[in-house]
Amino acid sequence: MNNKIVVAAVALASAGLASICCIGPLILTGLGLGSLGLAAGLTQYRPLFLVVTGLVLAVGFYRAYRKRSVACADGSCELHSGGRAMKAGLWAITALALAVAAFPSWSARALRAGPASVPAGARMISLKVSGMDCAACTVAIKKSVEKVPGVYSASVDFDSQRATVATDGNADSQAVLMAVAAAGYKAEVLGGGGHGKPRS
Repeated sequence: MNNKIVVAAVALASAGLASICCIGPLILTGLGLGSLGLAAGLTQYRPLFLVVTGLVLAVGFYRAYRKRSVACADGSCELHSGGRAMKAGLWAITALALAVAAFPSWSARALRAGPASVPAGARMISLKVSGMDCAACTVAIKKSVEKVPGVYSASVDFDSQRATVATDGNADSQAVLMAVAAAGYKAEVLGGGGHGKPRS
């Protein structure tokens, strides 16, 4: 039983580490905490974590489905593989590990938000954002930027790697850039605008 728990824990942990760059900031932002800078640094190790996940699951399947000799009371031997509960548990862990490992791919559809309402006369600041790996990153950036005084709303697009920030005209673009940095990403103001252009 202990081996099954170890296999499950290692498979889920390595799958989680493979997607920590996207899941970590999302969880911390949801808790009202800052983003996880370390998580973005783990992105380069994603292939390694995925390989570890695959190897651990392969060992689990080997142990669950291999035929083992079991001595019977009458002295004969029979071949048995793992029980139904073991196999069902392994398939459940595999499905969960695959969902976690694939989070960067499906998060874009799950986290897509509608456009925010922007008051007439709002000044817009356009940003080029770098360091985003998946759509979950946009949530951390949006929440961080919207805490800046004078910011009405922020819209972050993963596909174009851009952000549009609606302000009352008093929000400092440097404060907006610092908010993006606090979320664990880099940004630069596009068009050289200090306070942005008014929305028509």
